Amino acid sequence: MSQSSFLNSISGRLLLLGVIPAMLVIAAIVAWSTVDGYRSAQRDAQRVLAAEAVGAAVQLDGRNEQWNTIATIMATSQVNGLFGRRKESSELARSVTLSSPGIFSAYFVYEPNADGHDAESLKEGDVPPEAIDSAGRFLPVWYHNASASGDPSGEVSLKPSIGMDSLDYYLVPKNAFSKAGTPAATITEPYAKEGNVIVSHVFPIVVKGKFAGVAGINRSLDRLFEIADTIKRRSGADVFILSSGGTFIAATTDAVKSERGGAPMKDRPLSDTPYASIGSRWASVTPGGDAEVFEDRDPVLGEACFFAVEKTSVGGWTVVARRSKSEVLHEAGAALVRNVILGTAGMLLVGGLMFFVSRGITGRVRGAAQAADRIARGDLTQAIVESANRDETGQLMRSMHSMDSNLNSLVGNVKQAGIRLNSTATEIAATSKQQEASSATFGAASNQIAAAVKEISATGRDLVKTMESVNRIAAETADLAGAGQAGLQGMEVVMRELDGATTSIAAKLNAINERSQKITTVITTITKVADQTNILSINAAIEAEKAGEFGAGFLVIAREIRRLADQTAGATLDIEQMVQQMQGAVSSGVMEMDRFADQVRRGVREVASAGAQLTEIIDRVNRSTESFKQVNESMQAQSEGAQQISDAMSSLVGNANQTMQSVKEFAHAAADLQAAIALLRQAVSEFKLRE
Repeated sequence: MSQSSFLNSISGRLLLLGVIPAMLVIAAIVAWSTVDGYRSAQRDAQRVLAAEAVGAAVQLDGRNEQWNTIATIMATSQVNGLFGRRKESSELARSVTLSSPGIFSAYFVYEPNADGHDAESLKEGDVPPEAIDSAGRFLPVWYHNASASGDPSGEVSLKPSIGMDSLDYYLVPKNAFSKAGTPAATITEPYAKEGNVIVSHVFPIVVKGKFAGVAGINRSLDRLFEIADTIKRRSGADVFILSSGGTFIAATTDAVKSERGGAPMKDRPLSDTPYASIGSRWASVTPGGDAEVFEDRDPVLGEACFFAVEKTSVGGWTVVARRSKSEVLHEAGAALVRNVILGTAGMLLVGGLMFFVSRGITGRVRGAAQAADRIARGDLTQAIVESANRDETGQLMRSMHSMDSNLNSLVGNVKQAGIRLNSTATEIAATSKQQEASSATFGAASNQIAAAVKEISATGRDLVKTMESVNRIAAETADLAGAGQAGLQGMEVVMRELDGATTSIAAKLNAINERSQKITTVITTITKVADQTNILSINAAIEAEKAGEFGAGFLVIAREIRRLADQTAGATLDIEQMVQQMQGAVSSGVMEMDRFADQVRRGVREVASAGAQLTEIIDRVNRSTESFKQVNESMQAQSEGAQQISDAMSSLVGNANQTMQSVKEFAHAAADLQAAIALLRQAVSEFKLRE
């Protein structure tokens, strides 16, 4: 059989119009799904990286704001009455250190002698010597023992500090206040302390518009590694966290660096790492909004990677999430192999079915073709043998037997029917093309909607996690404010007791003053008696002189009485001077005690006012916690609804693809119908009709 005759046969037409188009369609679907799979995998990976970077930045913002708030409250307590009360200030720093195991240490630092006290003016036992340095600074620094030694007992200890003029957590807020003129919380660069990498959250103490010292806490950065490892386990992305000064404070690549023989990147400047070449792009990112995602070559892994970078609003830290491009596209490559295998199997199945069907039909139709050939030549003299076969070809032979008698009228009717059928087939083909275009548009729109719904669902889940974190932070803030309120109440009781004690001391000093005045009266009387005695002794001496030798003994006695009177007068004068000095001291003490009592009462009123304000803060935080809970529940419901919509859209996309496939098959059938009509009209034109 020649190539031309084979293509004109049923088998050839089935191959030409069925197998080859089906193979081309399957190949196009495989190619399109492969390209789309690569693009979708890349877009999904970038969205996940951006979400992880933004989520980590939100967590860091919440934690930094929490610790900044604690430092601000400590500094505010100094401005509101604690400044200069060293014993109470030291106890407050100790209470803050005990309040959370995440605090490495808490402290106050005064400028040298800023509160008017020096080491000599303090009474023994007021503050430990460890709380004062050689320059006269009051600096109680309480360390949490568990932070350094792992001791779970919760004990704290007071340790001395030296070289305060060179420490960042003292100099940075001091310099910032001198430039800006307004106090603000500051987060220092990380530094090593007793085997820990820590940062300081510091707020300046400003008294009467002047810098008087700082209040702050130190916290360990070990928690940052837990956040980075959680993201690594969840999404497979490596995470870097850098300080505002460009120092690595957490990274999940330390293990990779160790395997390659390098030093871990924790607590190392960016400029000292292989990432210095691409670090300038990280530094250009601004906080807020969506994370910046870009593709670059990783200098450590030596391959292309996706990077998502976001900065925190509090502290200016940089969060970088990284994932290898080859790892991201690995799943798309597996999908490509799977699609090629399925497409090849589909093409082989279609070809085998077409060959099996065409082989049976060709043998039976060949006999009918010979009879039809005679009819095609107009030879109706020979009878057509009926076939006993019960399939369509046997029915064809029987139909041709009856066709012989009715062929004359049938051919005429077929000509008219062929014209109408050709018009109908043309309309069907046009309609099928419109349906195919509509199905393709609907499928593309469904895919876009499904992708948008997936993004909404992922965003909803991230918002649920964020609201849970905010709710937890609000609860921790309420607990901390409650502890501060209890401390203020205890302080108010102590201030009231001190007020009573000062009143009692003032009363006793007044009593001493009154008695000293009585002593003055007695001394005056003694002085008068001494003067009279002196006069009497003089008179007695004169009379003894007059008596001659009979008055000699009385003269000796008179002289002794006079000498005793002189001594009594001198002693009385000394006592009078001492009493006057004591009265002056007592009067000054009474005035000082009255002034101190007024200050104590004013302190009681200020502590009571601070307690009321703290109570109002606790109430507002508790109300905010309830609101956060309601918002969290609403976000969970929204996330579940978005997931249901996503599932429904996935089903709708599948149905749209099936509809598109059906429309394409319908278009192929319409094309086959037009070809058959053309052949039929050509065949009918060979017949010559009788009158």
